[in-house]
Formats: sequence, C-alpha cells, structure tokens
Amino acid sequence: MNSKDDIDLKKKGSEHSGYTEDVDIPGLDSDGSSLKKEDYTVKPMIQELMEIHVRTEGKDIDEEEHKKREYFNKIVEKAAGETKIDEDRPVKEAEGSILYRIWSRVNKESPAPEDHVEKKVEYIELFYDLIFVYSLRTINAIFHSYEESFPPAEAILTFIFLTAVVMQVWMFTTMFFNRYGRKALRDYISILINMYLLYYMASGSNLHFLDHYNRYHIAWALIMLNIAYRSWDKLRFATRLDEIDKEILRNNVTILTFEFALIVISIPVYHLTGIVISPVALIVGYIGKLKEHTAYDKRPCDFPHFAERNLLLVILTFGEMIIGISGFFKEETGIWLNVSSFLVVIGMFLSYGFFYDNVLDHHKRTSGLGFLVIHVIMILAINSTTIALELMSRPLVPLFPKTIWMVITMTIYYICILSIERYAKEHFKFGFDSMAKIFLILAAYTGLMLIFGYNQAVGALITVVFVFGIFFLFLRRHHIRLKEMKVGGYIE
Repeated sequence: MNSKDDIDLKKKGSEHSGYTEDVDIPGLDSDGSSLKKEDYTVKPMIQELMEIHVRTEGKDIDEEEHKKREYFNKIVEKAAGETKIDEDRPVKEAEGSILYRIWSRVNKESPAPEDHVEKKVEYIELFYDLIFVYSLRTINAIFHSYEESFPPAEAILTFIFLTAVVMQVWMFTTMFFNRYGRKALRDYISILINMYLLYYMASGSNLHFLDHYNRYHIAWALIMLNIAYRSWDKLRFATRLDEIDKEILRNNVTILTFEFALIVISIPVYHLTGIVISPVALIVGYIGKLKEHTAYDKRPCDFPHFAERNLLLVILTFGEMIIGISGFFKEETGIWLNVSSFLVVIGMFLSYGFFYDNVLDHHKRTSGLGFLVIHVIMILAINSTTIALELMSRPLVPLFPKTIWMVITMTIYYICILSIERYAKEHFKFGFDSMAKIFLILAAYTGLMLIFGYNQAVGALITVVFVFGIFFLFLRRHHIRLKEMKVGGYIE
C-alpha cells in the first residue's frame, strides 16, 4: 500500500470516528512471523487515527525516559516510510499510541516497588556458595570409579539424594537471607557455621556414605537447627515485623525443627534396623516449604537478589561441567569429541544466559518458591549432564545407557529453562505454537539419539545441533518480537 492510500485512510478516520479498525503492526504478522515491508496492510475498518510519534517532554518524563521516547520516534519514522505526520498537528499522550504501548510492554520489566531498596548480593553469600561447589564436586566423585561399566542404580539414587540434600540446604538458607538476612554479626556467624558443617557432609558424600551415616546426618541436622534458630531469633528480637513476617518465621521454625527431629531420629533407627528414613525428612522439608506458599505470596521476595543468587550458582555449576569435560582432551581422544563437548557446554550456558538477560523480569512480584524449585531441579540436571559427559569420555563404558542418561538430563534442563517463562517479561510469553516447536525438537533429539547414538561421533553432532538449535530458536523468537523497532536485542 502506498503513502497516498495511507493518507486517504487517515482522512476517512478523522471524518468517521465511529469506524472500527484492525491495524497490522509493522513487521509482524498475526501469528508472530515476520513480514516484508511491501506486505504491510491497514485493514479498511478504521476505529481511530493512530498517532505514530509520542510525547518526549513533560513532568512525568525523566532524562532516561526522554531518550527512550526520542529513539522510539526515530525508529517509527523509519518504519512509517514516506508517511509523515504534519508538524503542526498535536501529538497525543504517550499512552495513546498503540505502538508505544507495545514497545513499552516488550522492553520494560515490572516496576520496582516504591520506597524499596534492592538487596545486593553480599560477598559473604558468594563466599558461602563456594562450599556448595565443593559439595557438588565430592558428590560427582561417586562416579569416578566407573571406568569400564555404567553406574548401577544404587549409585545413581545416592547421587540424586545427596544432591537434593545439599540443594535443600542452599534453598532454605537463600530464602531466609533474601527476606531477613542483614549485615549483622549473628547472620554472618550462622552462614559460617553452616559452611563448617557442610564440610562434614561433603566428606561423607560418596557411594559409601552410609559408612559415614552419623557424621553426615548430625551435620545435616545441625544445619537445619541453625536455620531454625535464626528464624526464632529474628521472630523474637527483630523490630518492624508485621503479622505476615511473623507467620513466615513461625512456619520456618516449625518445619525446620520437625525436619531436624526426623534426621536425628533416623540415626538410631538406622543402627537398630538398617532402614534409612532420612529421605523422609528431606521430602518433608521440601513439601513443608511449598505449603508455605500462601504466606510467602503475601510477602513477595526481593526478586533481583533471588535471580542473582541463582545465576551465580548456575555459573559455578557450569564451572564444574567445564572441569568435567577435561577427560575429552587427552591425546587418544579425537579432536571432534573435545570440540563437540566444549560446544555443548557453551550452547547450554548461552541459553540460560539469554533467558537471564533478555527474558527474565527482574522485578517480578512473586513468592520466589517456584523459581527456587526450578533452579534446584536445574542444578541437578546440569550436574547430571556433567556426569553424562564424563562417562561419554570413557570409551569402555557402554554407550547406550550413557546416551540415554544424556538425553534425559538435557531434556530436564531445557524443560527447566522453559519453566522460567513464568517469570518472563510480557513480550516473551510462549504461545502454544512455540512450545509445540520446542517439544517437537526435544522429541526429535530423543529419537535421533536412540537411533544413531550408538556412534559416539554422530551422537555428539546431534547433541551440538540440538543445543544450538534450541538457542537460535530462542534468539529468533526474541528477534521477531523486536524486529522492526530494533529495540533491545541479545546480539548486536
């Protein structure tokens, strides 16, 4: 449609204010696919003349917003082609522009709460996270002895249990310090005590951890008691607590004390009967926290702090994966296998980094429980993928079971990434079509690995294509959303 037709339609719109109109957004078809410029259409039923430019001055517009709106006006001028608005024509309020509303929605996160100072991740928290890197490394050592055979079910279940325990300790500590942690001596001492006790747990985190049952479970129980005490201490002595805070802290004390009791009771039960009931304590702890959702929902977490803490642990866990693929860099290993293993690590990390930078709404109002649970499962998946890659580097380990393990862990990892979409900015909400495409790719990857995975080189190629295929699918969706406006973007 030429500019003359556009102007004629605008004249009609000013004469017949009662018309209705559907306007195609430049560059996007109704299903989100891209359009060439010559395919843009303005449908003939006009509801209201749409202003293209937006107001750039006013008391409610600060310097940063002024720059955004100036840039927006520049971009839509380019998108409008030869169609211009008369200079003497009044400009509507910014909220009156359809394009500006869309642009604002796709580029702005949820507003930060008023009178709220974002909680920064303290150096003591970063220091604390390092002990979890050590703990995960010692747990991974369970599989170091399997050079010629695939690990039995007992080893895999022990690995899952020990990882779930360590991640529960991290989750409970993070939840407490996100809401109630301060730069206080008692908080610092509490963190350092937990670090000390985690050394005892880590030293017993191996295939024969039942031989260290007492020291492992006593350390675990004391950590739960320590966090319960901090909740009680905060409830008893902290000022400015409302009823919601008090409810959360009381629930913390109840759940953590009950889990502490179950862990302690499991010690004599094991020695008397040989039955291990500590997994019951683990499950009770997770379920108890999830049942607190109602109270937590009334007091949203400091989400930027949560997001950063999770990002840092994900990065540290990928660091373990980088160490794990070192087995591919031996002289007897072909160049393709070490290149492909390195590319897999890069592709997986880029997908998470893309979501964190471009998709995640860093000011989301949420309890944070779901976000933490997703990351607990994701850390387990990343750590399991590290084990799968280590097993892949051992030629004597049967190929089929380790290929299946790789497929399962990769699938869980990407499902976790897709689950983060719940905490996304509005512009990146997945529709049914997008989800269907991604799950179709996952199904295709599984099928191809089952058919061709017996050849390690071919399996490596399929995995690399799968990882980067998913990553570029994420990029393409983001690019389609912002294509014509050229605002934001992951790769410049």
